[in-house]
Order: sequence, then C-alpha cells, then structure tokens
Amino acid sequence: MHGNLKILLVEDDEDDFVIFKAVLSEIVRFSCQINWAKNFDQATAFIKGESHDIYFFDYFLGSKTGFDLLELLHKKDEDLPAILLTGKGNNELDRHAIDKGAIDYLEKGTMNAEALERSMTHAIKHSKTLRALRVSERKYRRVFEGSKEMIFIANNDLEIVEVSKAVEVYMGYKPEEVYEMKLHEYFENPLQILHLQEAMKKESSIKDYLIHLKAKNGEIKSGLMSCVAERDMDGKFFLHGIFTDQTEKLRAERALVQSRKVEATARLMQVLAHEVRNPLMNINLSLESLSDEVREKDAAVLEIIQRNSRRIDKLITEVLYAASEKEVKKESILLNNVIKEALGLVNDRAKMQNVRIITKLEVTPEIKINGEQIKTAFVNILINAIEAEANTPNSEIVLRCYKKHGYVIIKIEDNGIGMDDELLAKLFEPFYTAKTNGVGLGLASTLSILKGHQAEIDVKSELGVGSEFTIRFRS
Repeated sequence: MHGNLKILLVEDDEDDFVIFKAVLSEIVRFSCQINWAKNFDQATAFIKGESHDIYFFDYFLGSKTGFDLLELLHKKDEDLPAILLTGKGNNELDRHAIDKGAIDYLEKGTMNAEALERSMTHAIKHSKTLRALRVSERKYRRVFEGSKEMIFIANNDLEIVEVSKAVEVYMGYKPEEVYEMKLHEYFENPLQILHLQEAMKKESSIKDYLIHLKAKNGEIKSGLMSCVAERDMDGKFFLHGIFTDQTEKLRAERALVQSRKVEATARLMQVLAHEVRNPLMNINLSLESLSDEVREKDAAVLEIIQRNSRRIDKLITEVLYAASEKEVKKESILLNNVIKEALGLVNDRAKMQNVRIITKLEVTPEIKINGEQIKTAFVNILINAIEAEANTPNSEIVLRCYKKHGYVIIKIEDNGIGMDDELLAKLFEPFYTAKTNGVGLGLASTLSILKGHQAEIDVKSELGVGSEFTIRFRS
C-alpha cells in the first residue's frame, strides 16, 4: 500500500462511474476515496470547496467539457493533476487535452487496472515534480529580484530578455525599458559586443569580463560580467549571468594611482630642483661679477647666458609649485562663478582658434574651495582642450556643471584630436607633454590642486574623437 488518495471523478454516466470504481478497486497499490460529481455544477462545487490528490474529468458534460474544468482547476492550483477520460480513437482530442494542461488521458472503452495505475502513478509524480519546481522557482525569483547585483538572462545575440530590479539602481532603467533596447544603446563601446560574442563562441562561459555600460543619465558604469551559456528545452541557446558594478572601486583605484604618482614625482622634483638651483645660484653670482668686465662685443653672449639662467630659475620655481602641497584656504563658493571667471580668461584664445565653448550650468549648492586655485585648474584644462582642437573642423568644447549623488560634477568635453592609451596614462606626469612648446607642468599642477581639495578627476579619450575630463567635488 502506497498511501491514501482522494479522488474526484466527474462523470455524468452512472454506468461509467460504476465501471471506473470497479477498475480502481483492482489496484492494490493505492487506497482510494472517491467523490463523484454527476455534472459540471457539482464538479465546480467540489473543485472550489476542497482539494483532491487526482482529478478525473469526462470530456462530454452537456454544454460544458472537461477542458472547462481543467481551466477552472488550474485557476485554483496549476499543479493539481488531472486526467481526461475520452472516447475511443479520438486522437486529436487526446493531444489537445495535454495542451490544455491534463497530465494524461485515458480511453474509457479500453481502460484497465494496469493502465489506470500507471496513469495515476505518473500523475502523482508529475504533480510533485511541478510543486518542487515552483518552490525552486520562487526561491530563485526571490534571489533574482532581491539581489543587489544585476542578474540577467539574455538570448544568443546578447539581447536581455530578463533582468533583476537592480538595473534600476545601477543604470536608471526600468527592466521593461531594457527589454526594448538594442545592445548599442547601453554599451559604451559597440566593439565590446563583438568581443563578447567571439568569446562566447570559443567558450561556454565568461568570467569577470570588464565592460562599460551607459546609464540612462549618460554616466559610464564599469563592471565585471560573468555568464554561462545553456540550452533551453527547445535546444536554443540562452545566457544567464551577473554584472557586478565596479565603477566606484575602479575610480578609487585610479585616484590612488594618481595620488602615488603625484607624491613620487613631487619628491623627485624637489630633489632635482634643489640640486639644480644650488649650482645655478653660483652661475648667477659669477655672471654678476663678470658683467662689469665683459667687453662690448661679448655683452650679447652674456645676455643670452643671463636670460637662459633666469628661464631655468623660473622653471625651477614652477616645478616646486607643481610639486608642493598647496595651502588650501577654503570658503563657500558657487562653482558656477569660478567657471565663469575661468572662461573669461580663455575666451580670447578660444576665439582666435575658432573654438566654440558651450556651457550648460545647472544650479548647484555652494562648496568649500579655494576659488583662485580651482580657477587655475579649470584654466589649465580648458587651455589643454582648446589646443587639442587645432585644425579640427567645427571645433567645440562643452562644459557642464551639475549635482548628482552628493557631488558637484564638472564635465569638459572636446571634439579634438584625442589621446591614445600611452598619452592618457602619462597625462598628469610632470614634464610629459605632446606640445612642441610646452614643459608639461600645467596638468601636473592641476592634479596637485584637485588633490589638495580631495576632488576626483577622471579622463577618457579616443584618438580622432576627443577627450572628456570629469571632476567631482563633494557637496
């Protein structure tokens, strides 16, 4: 004996009920209690009133059919097992019964104890499997929806078909918006899509692949994507994976690298400046003592030496200023006012080079800064952007200021020549410059100023496209 089963038989023919009950009595594996519904209305009352382990529905029930009962049953509980009783040889109806949600079907004219027992065993097992799957699905759904990471399911073309609600936190998009989007709309670099597709062809999984996505507000989100390729029941590939946002971590790592670079070069410059200035001082003293005794024809040579000596001294002063820890006397200032002052200092140079500067300044709160130092930093960046526009048609710089997530953010974008990875990596190093007449201290000094204000700076650039400087001040 394998347990007690509560059965509901819906059958409007009493003779068929008697036959069914007799066949059922031959099965020793189960101990069964039968409730008999003679018509559709009685069946409806039984279904709504109490649950049974197995349901047997006759197809023909006057104006209603067993399909109507299947629909009613699955509204109550989609995992309750139902078996349809059909007439002999009605193959099309039998197939349709399975499509409608019946676990199995039996032909009343040929039904025997063996077939009935096999069908009941299958129905019970199938029902338990479905319930286990539902429980598993609910647990998965809770993990899926409650995850702080972006969990996703995508098709073989990397198009998102399901994504967790975390996408709204990280990207600003609602899940239903993502489903309507094309890949290139949220990948910063469409080439990454091709790289991912090629990687998936070679391997069935990807782990910790660095990608850059465009948030709804235009911010670039960097993170690690891991996914696995699987096949569904129809044999079609799909991907399920997770995106872990690393934007703040990568930003902090870049800031740490910049800080260490500044500290190391500052120490080096201070030593070099000291070692150069000492002998330079002796040279200047010697030149002064010679100035009264130099013949007229040699005066021009002496002037060249003195002029270049003064230039070296000035350069040493600039080096020491760039390397020094600036004293930051801060006061509450509107950053927009500092930006306007900086623009006033570079507008003439921009006009001479036919560079149009577009400003988009939103209302932001006052922040504690040293206005003169920050103005100098902005001027250095703007001059760098203007000079990058040389020989660029439709030269344009866009300067934005806005507040977001506790920061006042400045973005300076140009459509100039751009930089390759090598130049970008050395951008803030003293004495490194791509300019023919520069000494490479402007941006080094800018980084030192921003570091003294605990401000963050991030630079992105692409050759032939342009550059973007992003500066963040805590508000």
